Amino acid sequence: MKFRRLFRAALLGGMLASVAALATALPAQADNTLRIKMTGSLGIIDPELTTSTPTRDMAYLVWDTLFATDADYKVQPQMVGKYAISDDQKTYTLTLRDGLKWSDGTPVTPADCIASLKRWMVKDSFGRLLAGELDHMEAVDDTTFKLVLKEPWGMTLQALGKPGAYVPFMMPQRIADTPADKAITEYVGSGPYMMKMDEFAPGSKVVYVKNPYYVPRDEPASFLAGGKVAKVDRIERIDFPDDVSAVNALLAGEIDYMEGVPPDLLPTIEASDTAEWYIRDHLGKSLQVVFNWAQPPFNNEKVRQAAVMALSMKDIQQAYFGDNDKLYTLCPAVFFCGAPYETDINSEHVMKQDIEGAKALLKEAGYNNEPVLVIHPTDAQDADAYMTVAVQNLRAAGFNVEDFATDTATMFSRRTNNGPIADGGWSVFSTGWGGIDMMNPITNVFTKGACDKGWFGWACDDQLQQLSAAYVKAATPEEQKDIAIKLQARIYDVISFVPMGQNYIVVGRSKKLSGLIDGAVSTFWNVSKSD
Repeated sequence: MKFRRLFRAALLGGMLASVAALATALPAQADNTLRIKMTGSLGIIDPELTTSTPTRDMAYLVWDTLFATDADYKVQPQMVGKYAISDDQKTYTLTLRDGLKWSDGTPVTPADCIASLKRWMVKDSFGRLLAGELDHMEAVDDTTFKLVLKEPWGMTLQALGKPGAYVPFMMPQRIADTPADKAITEYVGSGPYMMKMDEFAPGSKVVYVKNPYYVPRDEPASFLAGGKVAKVDRIERIDFPDDVSAVNALLAGEIDYMEGVPPDLLPTIEASDTAEWYIRDHLGKSLQVVFNWAQPPFNNEKVRQAAVMALSMKDIQQAYFGDNDKLYTLCPAVFFCGAPYETDINSEHVMKQDIEGAKALLKEAGYNNEPVLVIHPTDAQDADAYMTVAVQNLRAAGFNVEDFATDTATMFSRRTNNGPIADGGWSVFSTGWGGIDMMNPITNVFTKGACDKGWFGWACDDQLQQLSAAYVKAATPEEQKDIAIKLQARIYDVISFVPMGQNYIVVGRSKKLSGLIDGAVSTFWNVSKSD
C-alpha cells in the first residue's frame, strides 16, 4: 500500500504543472451541463432492486417521494401537499400537490402511489413493518388516498419519508406493478430530471436532463425535502478508470464534481485555483464487513467470531486514509458514533485485533481449511485498500482465502447469491451504509436476524428478531435506547456483521459551483454553474 501511494504521488507530481496550465488555458464552458464523477458504477437503475448507493443517489434525480427527510432529520411532505391523521390515529389521508405529472406528461394519481408503496413494501424492512400495520389503502378521489392502519403506529410517516435504500419512490402504476424481484424496464418518474436512455453507456456515461413537467415545492431545499429546482439543463455522470484521472479532469475543468477523493490526492486539489474539497456528510458512513451465514464456514458462530478477532480496524482504515485521522473514526458503535444510540458495549473483540486468539478459536470451531471467497472490488480505491488488508488479516489467522478481484457492479450482483462458492456464491464482502441508515434499528439492515428474509449475509437469530420487534413497539425514547444497546450486545455475540471504522465522504468540486446540499445523499438539484 505504501508503494502504491508513493507511485500515485510521483505520477501527480509529474502531471500537476501541465494540468494547472491546461486548466488556465481552457475557455469557460458556455453550456449548462454539470459533469460529475461518482463512487462506483451505475450497474442497476431500478431503485427497488438494490440497496446500492449509486443506484439510490441517481434515483433521487428521476423519482420523487411522498414525504422526505430534511436537514434536521425530520420528515416533511414532498409529493404530498397536505395530510391529515384521524383522531383515533389509524387513518392517514394524503392529498397530492396540484399539478404533479410524470415525465411522460401524464398526471400522478393515487393508484400510482398505492402501487408504488405495495412494491416498496415487499423489499424494504421498514416497508414490511408498515405493511404489517396496514389494514388497507384506498383512493378517495383523483388526488387523495388513505392509509388505514389496524392500530395506531407512530412510525408511519418515518417509513414513508425514509431517506435510505430502499427508498419509497413513486412510479406510474404500470411500472410499479412490476414484481418486486424483476427489474423495471421504463424509467418514468416525477423527479426534477429524467434519464436519457438513448445516451446510456453502462460503465462509461449516464445522462440526465430536466424533466419539463416537474413542479418544485415552494420551500427552500433542505437535504431531501423542499424545493428541488433543476438549475442545470443536463447532468452527465462519467466513469473514470482511476481516481488520478478523475482529479486531473476536475482540475482541468472537464468535470465539476468528484465524489470520494482519496486522501493522498487532497493536496493536489488544495494547490489548485479552480477546485476545492470538503466533507459532504459529517455523520459519515462506516465500512461493514459481512459474512455469509448460509454457507460454510461462516454458518459457524465461532468461525465468524474468529474472523472478527483477525481483522484490524485501524490497519484497514489506515490502508486508505494513511495518517489523516481527521477523515475516519475507530468506532465501536453499531448505531454510529455521534448518533443517539452510540455505545461501546460488548465491542472489545471488535476494537482489538488478536491473531493468535483467532487461530485458537478457528481450531476450536473445527475449521477444516474450507475456502473463503472474499469479494474484493478493485474499481473503488477505498474498497480496494480495505479489502486488501482484510484478506491479509484473514490469511494471517489461518483462513483459506480466495481473493476474488472484481468491480463494484459485479459485487452488487454476486452478493445476492446465497448458494455455494462453486455455484457463484461468496463468503465475505464489504459495504458502506451511511449513518442516516445505520443510526436507526429499523433501517439498519444488520439488526433483524431475519434469516432468508433478511439482508445479504442472511443472519439468522431469534434474539435479534425479538429485540427488533420490541424496538418497533417501544413506547418511550428511553425504552428504545435500552433495546438498541441490547441489540448491539447481541450483534457482537453472534456477528451479524462487523463495522470496521466510520469515515467521511470527501468531495472535490469546481469553484464554479454553488448551491450544493450537504448530506448523506448526493443531490444535484439547486446546483448552479457559473461561467
